[in-house]
Amino acid sequence: MHSGKNTLAYPGLTTVSFDRIITYMQYYYVLAYQGKHCHRYYVQLDPVSADILHDVLVSKYDLVQVCAVPRSSVEPDIVISPAP
Repeated sequence: MHSGKNTLAYPGLTTVSFDRIITYMQYYYVLAYQGKHCHRYYVQLDPVSADILHDVLVSKYDLVQVCAVPRSSVEPDIVISPAP
């Protein structure tokens, strides 16, 4: 039975209600180094999901940074969009 509540799932992270997405979600800068390889992205997450992302990346990469940033500092070409 359908509950009538719309949700959007971020793969590997928490399920987030559309109501929370419509309200402001913080942008996070994600930096991860593995040897000489550097990965840089921005993503919109809730604080709990950002903590989970950090913990997962720390277990897989040599150096990790996940930090909240103002929307004005986001580089649009490296934003990860939410899964449809």
